[in-house]
Amino acid sequence: MNKYFILCLFFALSLSLTSIGVAKDYNYISPQDLKVRLDAGEAENGKMIMISSQTSDEYASGHLAEAIPTYARPLKSEEDYRKLDAVMDQIQTADADIILICPRGKSGATLPFDYFEEKGIDTNRMLILTGGQEAYNKAFPQDVIKLKN
Repeated sequence: MNKYFILCLFFALSLSLTSIGVAKDYNYISPQDLKVRLDAGEAENGKMIMISSQTSDEYASGHLAEAIPTYARPLKSEEDYRKLDAVMDQIQTADADIILICPRGKSGATLPFDYFEEKGIDTNRMLILTGGQEAYNKAFPQDVIKLKN
């Protein structure tokens, strides 16, 4: 009886641990690696598409010239997510890496990553800018366009 109880307890515990799941892996690109790709002209020649989820104020305070604004942040409502649909045709038809840019490289990029994955975009094509636009601004301020201070 005692062995049966322990076996059942072990089985229940192992089921609960597998249901918790493992943290999702995302693909990242450093500001330095993105700079190399930008300098090589990969945005202009169609090898990468940069998608910004920054709000309009965040975008105005600093963005990369080639970044396509969606103004989707904070990505809490259905309306926010629909803003990402504006770039869906472009990323579905292109054979290019997709660089996801948000202010700090967190949920403003991981949520679009998840959304695009649900829509069938290959996760191997998507890269999140590590540290987001803020990290790029610090590393390469000369590349950043500011519409307001």
